[in-house]
Amino acid sequence: MQETFVRFGGARNAFFRRRARDHSGYAPRVLPVPLRGALYVATAAALWGLWPVWVRLGGHGGATATVALLTCGVVGLPAALWRARGRRRGRRAWLGMALLGVVDAGNVWCYFHALDVGAVAPAVLSHYLAPVFIALAAPAVLGEARHPRMPLALALAAAGTALLVISAPTAGAAPVGPALAFGSASAAFYAASVFIAKRIGGDFSDVELMVFHALLAGALLLPATGAAPPLGGAIAGGVLSSLVAGVVYFAGLRRIPAERAGILAYLEPLVAVLVGWIAFAEVPSPLAAIGGSLIVGGGALVIVFSRDSG
Repeated sequence: MQETFVRFGGARNAFFRRRARDHSGYAPRVLPVPLRGALYVATAAALWGLWPVWVRLGGHGGATATVALLTCGVVGLPAALWRARGRRRGRRAWLGMALLGVVDAGNVWCYFHALDVGAVAPAVLSHYLAPVFIALAAPAVLGEARHPRMPLALALAAAGTALLVISAPTAGAAPVGPALAFGSASAAFYAASVFIAKRIGGDFSDVELMVFHALLAGALLLPATGAAPPLGGAIAGGVLSSLVAGVVYFAGLRRIPAERAGILAYLEPLVAVLVGWIAFAEVPSPLAAIGGSLIVGGGALVIVFSRDSG
């Protein structure tokens, strides 16, 4: 009897020591999965916002994006192959990966072509129709439930982006029609890439999703855009704003609905404006400050939704 009591007392003391350790300030606290997903996507959008730096260092935007995609693929390939070891994927999974590469190449080419042939403001605004396309189509395409207040977050982010773009200085009277056409096409391609990534996410890891499709997209774009020096900005963009941002983005996309990820992507132009202010002395106007506040408000709503659903 005494031996049983000693064993019970030891187990009880161990239990209470474990409880005390779990409730102490030293115990690790894991964020809810949806909240982590939202923070991952927001981080990726912030890294995408560094693209103005890479484009200015590299010169031509399309060539910079192409070299960045190829850099992403080459640098990340060892990690992707390591993650792929021992895994077998069917033909359908690889067809999905190939389609992701083709669609992303279309997204990049249309967006930079819109900037080349048309006015900047309508090109950027039409490109950021992508989250609207995602929000409208996600319930039907992916079967994801829509949060009842998600349209409010989308409206805030879209309106904020419009104010950011409209308030930016313009040079000359570039045509609006081509900018709208190619910018909207890039938005459709971007939305399609999100849906494809969601569909094949169970067959590939995050680094595989980014690296394999980036290699194909870069190879497809290279004949059209070229890869003229200097390449330093493109290589830096390939590592930070393609590889790191892409892996983090796909990690977030696994954890939150596509429409939430789309809204958080609106943080990209806000960060780009801040980068222009800090790095290139491009002081934003009061209208841009209002737009940035609206984008932050929309993103904050997404964070709140993700925290509550966790």
